Amino acid sequence: MQTLEKSDQYPAPAGSAPTLAERIDAIEQFLQQLVVLLEVEPDLNRECIAAWIEISTSSASAHGLLTLRERAAMERLCARVFSPAVEVLQPAADCLS
Repeated sequence: MQTLEKSDQYPAPAGSAPTLAERIDAIEQFLQQLVVLLEVEPDLNRECIAAWIEISTSSASAHGLLTLRERAAMERLCARVFSPAVEVLQPAADCLS
C-alpha cells in the first residue's frame, strides 16, 4: 500500500477506470489480506472474507494508506471475486474416499 499524496486526495473523474497499476495493487492487497485471514480463521466463507477485506480496506483508507482510486479498484475487485458466479460446490463426502 502506498502513502496518500496530496494529488491523490481527490476522487478520479467520473467514469475513470482504475489504471492497470492500481488494479494490480488491489489484487496484491487482496491476496495479502486473504493470507492473513487464512492464518487466523479456520472456518472461512465468502461473507467472512468480504467482511475482513472491508475492515482492512477501511482501516487503510482511514490511515491514509490507500488513495480513493486504489480503494475503488479494491471495491471493483471484491465485487468480481465475491460474485455468486464463482460459487464453489463442496464435494460429497463419499467422493473423497
